[in-house]
Amino acid sequence: MGFQSSAPTLSATYFTLSDGKCRIRLKEPTSDSVSRVTKDGNTVHELIYDQFTGIIRDIAIADTDYGMQWRLTFLEAPTFYVCTLKYTSNYAKTIIQALCHPSWDAGLETTIKPYSFNPKDDASRLITGATVLQKGQKIERPYCSPLNPVEGKITLPELEKVKIRGVEQWDDTKQMDFLVAEFKDKVLTKLQKPSIMPSNTPPQHQPLQEDDNGALPF
Repeated sequence: MGFQSSAPTLSATYFTLSDGKCRIRLKEPTSDSVSRVTKDGNTVHELIYDQFTGIIRDIAIADTDYGMQWRLTFLEAPTFYVCTLKYTSNYAKTIIQALCHPSWDAGLETTIKPYSFNPKDDASRLITGATVLQKGQKIERPYCSPLNPVEGKITLPELEKVKIRGVEQWDDTKQMDFLVAEFKDKVLTKLQKPSIMPSNTPPQHQPLQEDDNGALPF
């Protein structure tokens, strides 16, 4: 008696990319977790990994309480892994750009390997992003900066300097609109939607809002 389902219900494990690592935030510490204090002064407990590999089943843009996010869903039965990324973060931009390369195959495992470093010529600058690989080979991003055009690559729209409440800052709205259009045309059309999605019950691990505040990539 009661409700029955013709398809199994899968749990979801949420993770994000921050400080050059894949991180799963936990509600309570475990023997395998690492505790740290965030920029907001909060102590968090995380499982930390160098990279993640799986088959991407879906990518969506979600409007959440934490702002706009990219959500990359990987299916590894009996668990869905969902990578949540700040909409305008360098991690998201570099991943989406790589997935737009014609060689990316939605049917193969994709490895996401985040990085974060200070270049030798400017220690005050933080460069963040992610390398995307398939079959052990790096997938090159087919785009380049308008400040450094590269023959054979598509030049991204320039950032615009705007003034908000009297403070000048760089606005990447046109660049993001361009990337979303490219994503819909070159990535979304390749993805095979899963027949079952994560349940609405609380996830296995607490979703993490990444705290990447690195400089814009271009």
